[in-house]
Amino acid sequence: MKDFQPLNFEQHKNLGYVEKYGSEYGHQVGAVMLLPNEFAKAQREYPILFRKNSETDRFLPVALLGFEEHENLFLNENSIWRARYIPLAVRQGPFLIGLQQRDEEQILAIYADLNDSRIQQNIAPTLFNTDGIASDSLNEIRDILSARHQGSEALEPMVEAFLKHDLLERVIIELDLENGRTIKFDAGYTVHLEKLFALENDAVVELHKAGFLSLAYNVADSVSNLQDLINIKNAKVK
Repeated sequence: MKDFQPLNFEQHKNLGYVEKYGSEYGHQVGAVMLLPNEFAKAQREYPILFRKNSETDRFLPVALLGFEEHENLFLNENSIWRARYIPLAVRQGPFLIGLQQRDEEQILAIYADLNDSRIQQNIAPTLFNTDGIASDSLNEIRDILSARHQGSEALEPMVEAFLKHDLLERVIIELDLENGRTIKFDAGYTVHLEKLFALENDAVVELHKAGFLSLAYNVADSVSNLQDLINIKNAKVK
């Protein structure tokens, strides 16, 4: 059971956090959510796709990690994430931002799941320095949480803009693996490059001013990473 508590020096001065990856932390999954402010870095590593929630009809961008529900081809047998960029949703780990009541006002605070095995007493790096100030480790966590908050603000407007200009298209992948197995995979949606090229000038200006034009190209360009993912898959199933 999770036990999220707001961090403070008095109670948690001896706590440390070690960033680790593995199935025990929920990382053995086929996709992980991305936010718009991650696209530029993520598109160098992962296919960026949009998944549609069947209940809400909302489109959410994800980094494709594998071709099956519980397959992360970037996570090797030694629990090392083999990529130059690791999505913020993963790096966030057992932390989140929440409101904390202090005196008569509510303030933003970092909450930590103290039942997570990556957080332990008397391990380095610590979350607080001996003078009570947040450590570099905790400041890095704060930056990750802040980046996620900032990215989430652009998410809905970006998706709405892509839908307005009919830029999203369905992606169905059929893989003939080297071991003879065939996988038919509904990957989600990508940005239709030809429709992007065919946009009228007004639409291009609108998307550019909103900061979404480059993001659309990030998504479209990221499709080339599918072949790298297929190569990793074939290497595993030989």
